[in-house]
Amino acid sequence: MVTSRSRRRLSPEARRSELIDAAIRLLDSEQNVTNWVQSVTAEADAAKGTFYLYFSSWEEMLVAVRNRVLQDSVDRFQRLAESTEPIDWWATLDVECTAAIESIARHGGLHAAVFHSNSALTPADEGRQNIIAAIARALQRGIDEGAFRRVTPHVAATLLFTVLHSAADAIVAGEQPRPWLEGIRDLTRHWLTPLPEER
Repeated sequence: MVTSRSRRRLSPEARRSELIDAAIRLLDSEQNVTNWVQSVTAEADAAKGTFYLYFSSWEEMLVAVRNRVLQDSVDRFQRLAESTEPIDWWATLDVECTAAIESIARHGGLHAAVFHSNSALTPADEGRQNIIAAIARALQRGIDEGAFRRVTPHVAATLLFTVLHSAADAIVAGEQPRPWLEGIRDLTRHWLTPLPEER
C-alpha cells in the first residue's frame, strides 16, 4: 500500500531524486533483490508505475545513480577551480584524490552495479564526463598558479580519473587502501611537478 508520504505533491525533479536515493540505499544494503524496480519504488514509498515516469529501465536508473555518486567529486573539484582563496595544491590534491576514491569505492553492491554494469560503460556517460571536466578545470587553475607542470588539463584529468577508478576497484576487491593512496601521491608528484624551465 502506498503511504501518505508518496502522495505528497512533489516536483518531478524531487520525485526522481527520491527514487535515486532509494536505489542508492538498496544497493548499499546488499539485500538480495530480485525485482529492482519494484524494490526501489517500495523503498521510496511510491506507486509501482512511478518508476517508469522517470526512467525507461533499471539500466537508465543505474546511470543516474552513478551520476549522483560522482556529483560530490564534481562539486569538490569545481569549488577548487572557482575559489579565490589561496590553495596548498599538493595537500589539496591528496585530499581530493582520497575523497574521490572513497566516493567510487562504495560499500555494498553499489560499486559493482553502478560502475561495472553494461549501463555504466556508456562512453558518453554524463557523470564521468562531468567529473573529468571538473578535475581539468581545477588542474588548469593549479597550472596557471605555477603549482603544476604545463600538461593538457583534459588529458591529465582523464588519466587521473582512470587511475582513481582503478585504485577504487582494487580496494573494493579487498586490497589495502594505503599502498594505492601512496602510489597515487607519488605518481602525481612525479607527473605534475613543474619542469625546471617552468619554475
